[in-house]
Amino acid sequence: MGRKPNYKNQAFIDKVSAKILELAEEQELKQEVIAELFQADDNRQIGRVLRGETNFGISELERFAKILNVHPKTFLDFDWE
Repeated sequence: MGRKPNYKNQAFIDKVSAKILELAEEQELKQEVIAELFQADDNRQIGRVLRGETNFGISELERFAKILNVHPKTFLDFDWE
């Protein structure tokens, strides 16, 4: 049996990413600062998350919550069907 493709809901990713970006902008945190706090090897990785270009994991969501000093559930506070 072949490998199944990874599940990816782009609309959901876009909403979570937009929420992270919104909170970062409210705190006037630039991508470079977030990358440094995130301890990312490359700040392009953070840019891809903020633009919704990558299907990041729960651990990364928790790291963003710590950096932005919010509860992780804050990232899921949007209209959803």
